[in-house]
Amino acid sequence: MKRSLRAFAVFATSTLATSATGWAQTPPRPGNTGFPATMSVADRRQILQVANFDLSADLRNATRYCDDKKVIAKVGIGRRDINNDSREEFFVLSQNECPGDNGKIHAAIVFFDSNTRLYQNMLDVDGQPKIGAQSGTDWPQIDVTDGDKTTSYAFVARDSRYLPLSTIAYRKNLALARQPERTPPSQLPTASWTRPWNRGDLTPGQLAQIFLAAGYKQTPDGWKGCDGTSDAEIPDAENAIVDLNGDGNPEVIVRDDSAECYGNSGGRFTVLSPVPGGWKKVGEGQDIPFILENRSRAGWLDYEEGGPGFCHARDRNDGQGYRSVGQIADSPNGCSGS
Repeated sequence: MKRSLRAFAVFATSTLATSATGWAQTPPRPGNTGFPATMSVADRRQILQVANFDLSADLRNATRYCDDKKVIAKVGIGRRDINNDSREEFFVLSQNECPGDNGKIHAAIVFFDSNTRLYQNMLDVDGQPKIGAQSGTDWPQIDVTDGDKTTSYAFVARDSRYLPLSTIAYRKNLALARQPERTPPSQLPTASWTRPWNRGDLTPGQLAQIFLAAGYKQTPDGWKGCDGTSDAEIPDAENAIVDLNGDGNPEVIVRDDSAECYGNSGGRFTVLSPVPGGWKKVGEGQDIPFILENRSRAGWLDYEEGGPGFCHARDRNDGQGYRSVGQIADSPNGCSGS
């Protein structure tokens, strides 16, 4: 990972003060490195802040927080006009290097929003971004490679940022999810699904079938829970569609969020497992589950429920559905009650 980091940029003090050299791969040429010499300190600081950094008091280094400790961050700055509007976007490259981080290269792309007159983060990802072909002043597609995985992103104007193509497809199909798909009684609803499983690949009928099985109601405004106060969704998370029991077929996690209904608990989730002819509820809990590595005797992975605080329920499925079997402290004495 250190070799890859050096290939991107020289993380020197001059990177922030004026310019830097050595950005070998991202962004592709033509492009520049470092902040413009004439850029104000306020603008430099704002660009770093929307990329989750800050500028040190002596104006010579980027800083970040590792837990509660402020540390000097190794950051590379690149510039390129990626949509041909005569304004450069800023590429803020770093490495996830706090204790407990994954050590991966991290890239943020920041642009100046002429409507708000502020800099905004339009893409924030682990991996190496590659800018696609440009056409006029349209925002180009960006492909991000993280290890052996490449994810494609497109700019969505209403969000003022880049989103995965899978998220864009999911939103489109969700808006059309009205009539639930019918699965033959002898067939699993996931029989036609192919790996890697992704919510963006689900058809409107499949989505409607899943939401109906999870107990949500269809309304003119979409699938709702909590007497119409919350929106049902399959979260944009790697473990939202995952094989929990090792049988080769994916379970699906559905959640909804409503301060009116759930207060500050962060919402509720439901775990659905495919069965012949449809779906079966096998678990539910607070916020969103965090999948753990150990399995029950029945072969199901445990999970930790989410939500506020530092003490959360640990749920296990013994073959009859998930139930709480203990607690997990996310900090020392998190479950002590003191």
